[in-house]
Amino acid sequence: MYEGGLLGKLNSISSYLADLNLISTALRLVLAMALGGVIGIDRGMKKRVAGVKTHTIVCLGATLVMMTGQYISLNINPSGTGDTARLGAQVISGVGFLGVGTIIVTGQRHVSGLTTAASLWASSCIGLAVGIGYYSGAILTTLCILVVFRYFKAIDMYAENHSNVYEVYMEFDSNESMSNAIRTLREEDIHVNNIMVIKKKTKSQNVVIQASLEAGRWRNKKSTFRIVKEQQGVISVEEL
Repeated sequence: MYEGGLLGKLNSISSYLADLNLISTALRLVLAMALGGVIGIDRGMKKRVAGVKTHTIVCLGATLVMMTGQYISLNINPSGTGDTARLGAQVISGVGFLGVGTIIVTGQRHVSGLTTAASLWASSCIGLAVGIGYYSGAILTTLCILVVFRYFKAIDMYAENHSNVYEVYMEFDSNESMSNAIRTLREEDIHVNNIMVIKKKTKSQNVVIQASLEAGRWRNKKSTFRIVKEQQGVISVEEL
């Protein structure tokens, strides 16, 4: 009987928090601040453009939008013909524009900021879940994101270290040397793909390209770059 009474109280509290009232509104906003802030702490510690404040505000805003949709459905249009998730759908697409501002392409065409952009988008999704009262999903998702931040970097580095594809700058003394080197490398099972000419041959400059080197699975990085540098007409090779 005690267990039934306890379970009944828990169900009653759960139903109360699922409704839109002053207590549930305050709880959702505080939870959104906490979850968005926790994600932002990791980005802030890594000196990213979007840190604690940005992630917290995004999560709070998404929570408010979802609660507004629920409020409209309950009070403005109680017939139930409206779509509670319509406003939330606009948040998911709208945060994409905010994420673009965190993505930076450097002079050497390195792309950074993708993880921060993804975390902003995820923060908005967490906020939407909190806003509609799906607390467990929001909390578990936040924990999963923290696990990704903490442990998946090692997995990413492992995959990168065991990859046989390299983004490189290559400098040649002429167009003919470039063509001959690419042809010879193909015979060595080293393919030069996605070639983009940065500088063409002039009196003062050599031919510089950005490309992808793809070596055979059996060849390691050291031997791959050694063979590339040994090609006639290759002045330098630099990995991006």
